[in-house]
Amino acid sequence: MISLLYSGNDKVFKGLLISLVSIAENTAEPLDVHVLTMDLSDIKSNYLPISKEQTDFIEKLLKEQNPESSITLHDLTEKFKNEMLESPNIENFYTPYAFLRLFADEAELPARIIYLDTDTVARGDIAPLFSYELDGAEFAGARDYLGKFFISPNYINSGVMLLDMEKIRETGFFKKARRFCATKKTSFPDQDAINHYAKKKRFFPSRFNEQRSLKKDTVIRHFSKTLRLFPYFHTINVKPWDIEGLHKKHKTFDFDDVIYRCLSYIDEFEKQNSEE
Repeated sequence: MISLLYSGNDKVFKGLLISLVSIAENTAEPLDVHVLTMDLSDIKSNYLPISKEQTDFIEKLLKEQNPESSITLHDLTEKFKNEMLESPNIENFYTPYAFLRLFADEAELPARIIYLDTDTVARGDIAPLFSYELDGAEFAGARDYLGKFFISPNYINSGVMLLDMEKIRETGFFKKARRFCATKKTSFPDQDAINHYAKKKRFFPSRFNEQRSLKKDTVIRHFSKTLRLFPYFHTINVKPWDIEGLHKKHKTFDFDDVIYRCLSYIDEFEKQNSEE
């Protein structure tokens, strides 16, 4: 059994489905999936939680690969509002849902779990990452491709992390990170907080969080925002469900099969729900 953690609102449905289906198709292990969400529609009308209908639909797909797989949805609305509504980071480039991963210690989760952003796609078996040795650290991650140049050579990308939830609760690691985000204005609030309070940094190989380009040994391709210098200095922020963008901007065709199938699943879900 491999435990996985995601977070977000109803808009992450496409990415969540693609990420999970790709992982399920590349491992023989059942998946114990946990999804953190919240309802902030009283703050902004489109800040809606991931729905049970959405996770039930994905769970059905996962069970086709392995009947023992499951998804559990965790509503952290009240816990978030109690701590983060006055944060100076509540209005920035990211939505408030970016902070949800820092509330993982407030949910009932397994002792060891892999957190993933919903713009990740698997190309290999994630099982070796799940069994990676943490050596007493609260978590492990890969170096941030851009951060290692512009911030610090040991700046960790928070898009894929192996978490020791018992250690995190013991040290108050996420509680400290939440307080940081609630009081200090920073460029990448949750990621900056995680890096700030990580006294013992444990790094896993970049193949488990490949942010730049696909390599022969890539297990998880993370389509995070990146930079290109040629033919001119510019950013690229193309997500897996934008398959034309993957072709044009990233010159990536390796995930076509799984993404096209997942897009057909998404069409099926939307059709079902429009008829109800």
